[in-house]
Amino acid sequence: METEFDFQEWALLAKESPEAFERRRREAIQHFLDASDEDQRRLGRSLQREIDHEIRHAGSPQAAMSAIARMMWNQVAFLGEELDALSACMREFETTANLGADRLALALRADTGAA
Repeated sequence: METEFDFQEWALLAKESPEAFERRRREAIQHFLDASDEDQRRLGRSLQREIDHEIRHAGSPQAAMSAIARMMWNQVAFLGEELDALSACMREFETTANLGADRLALALRADTGAA
C-alpha cells in the first residue's frame, strides 16, 4: 500500500470513478487500522463508523466535509477542556507539594534545633 498521499490522483479518481475512489479509500483506511495497535484500531474503527455515518447522511460532499470538520472541532474543544483540567490539577498538586515541602523543612529545622 502506498505511503504518499497524492491529492491530485485521489481527486481525479473521485471525479472519474466514485466507486473506485470509495474502494481505495476504504482500503487505505483498513491498511492504516491494520498497522495500529489493538486499542488504536478499536478507537479508529469507532471513529470511522461515525465519519461514514456523517458522509452517508450529509447529502453532499460539502455538507459531509462540514459535518466532519464539526466533529474535529468538537474533539479539539474537548481536548482543550481536558488540558485545562489537567493544568488545574497540576497547579493544585504543585501547591500541595510546595506546602508539604515547607512543612517538612520546618519539621526538620525544629528537630535539628531541639537536638
